[in-house]
Amino acid sequence: MMSASFEKAMKLAVLSGLKVALGPAFLMSSRRRPEAGMWVTAAIAEMALDKVGVLPSRSRLPLLIPHAISGAWVAHESMKEDGEEDPWAAPMGAVVAAGVSTIAPMLRITGRRVLGIPDFVLGFAEDYAGVRLGCEAVGLSMDQVTQVAKDSVSEVKDRVMPALQSVGAGSM
Repeated sequence: MMSASFEKAMKLAVLSGLKVALGPAFLMSSRRRPEAGMWVTAAIAEMALDKVGVLPSRSRLPLLIPHAISGAWVAHESMKEDGEEDPWAAPMGAVVAAGVSTIAPMLRITGRRVLGIPDFVLGFAEDYAGVRLGCEAVGLSMDQVTQVAKDSVSEVKDRVMPALQSVGAGSM
């Protein structure tokens, strides 16, 4: 029988398989950690870059490794913060994230080729499913996640705009 903490850890590992920063973003946001904003911003950026097609396939080794590391880390941290120690959490998190990272692109390709669904639509559906799973895993509502995302983007804007304005780029 799988404990609720282990199940949550594996759901977060699934998110790390979809997007490297998504599992950590949900974990840190649910714990109200100061570094949550950085993870949320990274997850949003990763989703955006995925839609414009600048990232290589996550199933290729250069990106598969960070997904597996993220899955291992988030599974371990989730269990630890829930007060449980399971020596299999990190290895299982890595395997789950690597598996999702390998299978998700295959499903998108199949959806595009067989069903004729545009890739960007499949990408948005994948992101939506990931966010819903993250909400379920850590007990946040979609409204809470939306607010965390808005706060994170605002924080980045507050940090970046003065630097851009100092070099004349922020006045556009």
